[in-house]
Amino acid sequence: KNVQFESSGLRWDSDTIAAKLSFSSGTGKGEVKGDFTINIENQNFRYAVVVTKLDLDIIAQYLKELTNYGTFSAFLDANIKSKGNFKDKENVTTSGQLAISDFHFGKNPAEDYASFKQLKLVINELSPKKRIYFYDSVTLDEPYFKYERYDYLDNIETIFGRDGSNITTTSSSSKFNLVIEIANYIKVISSNFFQSHYKINQLAINKGNLKFNDYSLSEKFSVELNPLFISADSIDKENKRANISFESGIKPFGKVKADLSINPKDSSDFDIQYKMEKVPIAFFNPYTITYTSFPIDKGTLALNGVWNVRNGIIQSNNHLLLIDPRTTKRLKGKDTQWIPLPLVMAFVREKGNVIDYEIPISGNLREPKFHLHDVVFDILENIFVKPATTPYRMEVKTIETEIEKSLSLAWEMRKSSLQPKQQEFLEKIAHFLSENPEATINVYPHQYTVKEKEYILLYESKKLFYLTNHTNNDSVLNENVISKIEKTATKDSAFTRYLSKLVKDSLLFTVQDKCKILLGPVKVDNQLKKLMNEREDAFLSSFSKKNVLKQVNIAKVENVIPYNGFSYFRIVYKGEMPKSLLKAYEKMNDLDEKAPRRKFKDDRYKTISKFKS
Repeated sequence: KNVQFESSGLRWDSDTIAAKLSFSSGTGKGEVKGDFTINIENQNFRYAVVVTKLDLDIIAQYLKELTNYGTFSAFLDANIKSKGNFKDKENVTTSGQLAISDFHFGKNPAEDYASFKQLKLVINELSPKKRIYFYDSVTLDEPYFKYERYDYLDNIETIFGRDGSNITTTSSSSKFNLVIEIANYIKVISSNFFQSHYKINQLAINKGNLKFNDYSLSEKFSVELNPLFISADSIDKENKRANISFESGIKPFGKVKADLSINPKDSSDFDIQYKMEKVPIAFFNPYTITYTSFPIDKGTLALNGVWNVRNGIIQSNNHLLLIDPRTTKRLKGKDTQWIPLPLVMAFVREKGNVIDYEIPISGNLREPKFHLHDVVFDILENIFVKPATTPYRMEVKTIETEIEKSLSLAWEMRKSSLQPKQQEFLEKIAHFLSENPEATINVYPHQYTVKEKEYILLYESKKLFYLTNHTNNDSVLNENVISKIEKTATKDSAFTRYLSKLVKDSLLFTVQDKCKILLGPVKVDNQLKKLMNEREDAFLSSFSKKNVLKQVNIAKVENVIPYNGFSYFRIVYKGEMPKSLLKAYEKMNDLDEKAPRRKFKDDRYKTISKFKS
């Protein structure tokens, strides 16, 4: 709307038409102003245009032809000068600035699959025909991308069709689609980019967030690279090397860093150094439970390496270090496979309670070869040498257990009952308090709220399913029935059909989402509150029997993602500490100085000091 067009017209002695044009968006915000010249004989053109906060909602109608569902929004700002010829798509030379801001694309306005605050290109000269791509800067601020795996397809395929079938169908159609036309044009003008003279003075991705959710397992796995930073200066094909740095936090724990040096003229010629550290092994419990039946409640992962690649030929060495890995008791279920992970640990874990392997890689980029001789030799050494160190390792394990149980108490998911050894340690602490009236303990409940809610959600939904399909005699919730409910597979076909029958929403792709609708948030929240009250009562029972409740202070529940993967109560002693605990600390310090553990003392200390709570 508000269209303004002004031209001196076409003269008999001139082959060109010059005009000025301006308008405002007819459906949203923003305006466009510019001028252009067209030679009607040879079809050369020239234009200069300024775009101010133009609402790109026009794109949404064309995206609907490509997607099964979803919403889109974005704004365009530009100050571009260009010249070229209408007969030749590549014959265009452009300079100026272009920025797309407030970009959102996703399932609905409240749930993005992709977004960014701003993508800005400052172009010094872009000329596909002359093979010139000179950018002053390319910056992407606060990009967000979420990829999710479901039982069937993923979030990209559910929106664009399996293997992008919606896009393929639309592309082959003779019907005009603006998104396809823009994509095809970008493909044309960038097809020779790597064969051309390209230069980017500054490349930056700031505060990115890449999120991955896997719902195809027996329970949800989620990880984020956040905040993510990528930067590079002076990427020029005429230079011998281009240096790019990558750094990101890993949520919930850990960090990763990589430095890449690449030959701009040959992508198969590069060097890379990378390092990932302080990642808890319990973080991978959704996978270890699904494929082995065993959760992990202790251990830290570190991985670093160097790759030198020339003409695609790899020379690489990679170092894998798992510090203090430990499995807990097996979780039996119909949707979990069984691998004796504790036995596997016994073979691959070394004397210092670590898994420490060097893994060289050779071959080429198409067929890399992993050399596992270090792994094989270490396993053989563990079989024949480690038995001689069994007394040492058992002493370490006993002392570690003494310290851990005296400082914290971990809870099984959705459980409030104490294990016999936990009960025994609480009785020891209660006895210590009765013997030392001046001593007190502060107890800090740390609740893995997200995971506890997921377990409650799945159990309560399975319980409804079970009670629906059994007679009154079989519906009494005794231990046998509860065990049957717990062992019902999350992906059980009858259970998933039951959910789909009651929750009729084609845009709910996960069992968890359907369970949320089935139960509602109030029931889950109430069950979680009940669970925490039961845990507190179970914890205090030993102190109540000894009449030392006044010496126990319980703080407000804190919602966390714990490093060991389980909700726990942290215990802090005020005043005198138990002699057994002090003695255990002294023994552990002595053991840390002995050869099997001394080598990894610094790595172990850095992890403990950062995540000990």
